[in-house]
Amino acid sequence: MRLSGMKILLTQAHLIRYQGSEIVTLELAEYFAGEGAEVLVVTHAIGHPASDGLQGMAGVTLLQLDDPALEENLRDRLPDLAWVHHSMLPMAVLEHAERIVFVFHHMSSILAAEFFMAAALETELATAVLFESPKSRDVHVATGIYDDLPAERLQVMGNPASPGFAAQRRGDGTGRILVVSNHLAPEVREAVDSLRDDFEVALVGSQRDLGAEPQRVTPDLIASADAVVTIGKTVQYSMVVGTPVYVYDQFGGPGWLDQDNLEQTAYENFSGRGFASKSAAEIAAEIRDGLAEARVRADELRTLALRRYELSARIETLLEYIEAHRRDVAPIDRRRARAHDLVQQAFGSYVRELSRVQRDAEFLRGDVAGLTDALANVERDFDRVTTKPLVKLALKASR
Repeated sequence: MRLSGMKILLTQAHLIRYQGSEIVTLELAEYFAGEGAEVLVVTHAIGHPASDGLQGMAGVTLLQLDDPALEENLRDRLPDLAWVHHSMLPMAVLEHAERIVFVFHHMSSILAAEFFMAAALETELATAVLFESPKSRDVHVATGIYDDLPAERLQVMGNPASPGFAAQRRGDGTGRILVVSNHLAPEVREAVDSLRDDFEVALVGSQRDLGAEPQRVTPDLIASADAVVTIGKTVQYSMVVGTPVYVYDQFGGPGWLDQDNLEQTAYENFSGRGFASKSAAEIAAEIRDGLAEARVRADELRTLALRRYELSARIETLLEYIEAHRRDVAPIDRRRARAHDLVQQAFGSYVRELSRVQRDAEFLRGDVAGLTDALANVERDFDRVTTKPLVKLALKASR
């Protein structure tokens, strides 16, 4: 199955921040468009910065589900492939489901929105159902929803890294530790502070109050570091580049990733779950003392990662499967389609409201930070003025 010339629909609950499923959607859209496909990305909420890269990108159209332009876009040409996140299925797609190939993608075994909101529709439509980790597949399968689907249709996608990471290689001796997290564990914060004596430490994430910079994790960023401290998808990025990765954050973790702990760590989606917590002193000592050995093991892991966690290779395998296992899909009754559309429109209204509240909260946090700085300046000015003898005497006389 050739991507060039295809029309691909990608659906996603929200495209606002550089995190989780939003990054997966961005990378898929970029990859499909780069291979010559016409890509339509549909979401409930569009915001900065996650949507910035897609708006105006050649071959990509980004629309909200409630945008009237969506119906016109789909009327002009239906997608050949619908890649579905968060059970988002535009009405026009449901009305012509028999003409479209469907892939459903679930990216968590914990978050409610990553489970099926349209279980019967999913099992009727899916040529393949994808999960980000073996643990996630096991949890979803245990619900019984997929009992009527052949096991081969339930596949681990593996949260692969886009091709730019495979094309990059780590630098040597940069003296730089990169910490990537949106939820930095207290013991990691403390360890990072102690490591600053020996390394340049850069924090990437949403916690500006801790000195982190919210930005997209790129191949150049990963390659610029001697080591990366993180969990989740950034682990695959690091493995593919060949940068040593210390897997640890809010759920604990094994520490340096190696062949011995790889499978257990991968089962839990590189989240750090399933391992004990460590003290700040342990973390700092392991990073400081184990870096040289970790570099050797990272080279070994890269060979494996290029087979298992590189996006173009994984997509090629999936498309071969789809070509060989096409399903005959019966037309969806309009009442069922309309019922699902009403549910997802209601869900979308809550997503947009949550996005608005989060934007307001960020704005107010910025105001509070500004007022705090201004108050500190006033207090410093007052302290400076009140050190003058005449002012002191006047204040004393007024008491």
